[in-house]
Amino acid sequence: MSTLSLLLLAAAVALPARASPAIDELDWLAGHWCGENRGTFNEEVWLAPRAGSLVGMHRDSRDGALKGFEFFRIVADGDRLVYWTQPGGRAAIAFHARSAADGRVDFINPDHDFPKRIRYRRVDSTTLHARIDDGTDTGPSMEWIWTLDCDAAR
Repeated sequence: MSTLSLLLLAAAVALPARASPAIDELDWLAGHWCGENRGTFNEEVWLAPRAGSLVGMHRDSRDGALKGFEFFRIVADGDRLVYWTQPGGRAAIAFHARSAADGRVDFINPDHDFPKRIRYRRVDSTTLHARIDDGTDTGPSMEWIWTLDCDAAR
């Protein structure tokens, strides 16, 4: 082994390991997001990145009744991110990150019926846009626009 290889190996061992740099790049997703969509109050909460993961939940309510909920997490799997979703607490479904940069992330599962794509966009410091769709920009979709730390007392 060359001297340069030994020095590079020693430097790599000496550096503290980060669980997943890509996970840390999604810190803009963390927070309590909520808003109203067609008479249904939506809340989505994401914990800050820690231990190579983001963990979250979603709740829909209308007229004081629970209309739906979902648990999810984003974890590193090798060099890519995987979004695991559990709508209604059912078995987890995996979506793989296709792109993640500058307050945007797309997760894709072309084998799932609907949705095939989950997309998050940080519009500004207090606004998050979420969209699920059939994997295209023109097909069936559902969209939400949420405000950070909005009034959740509904």
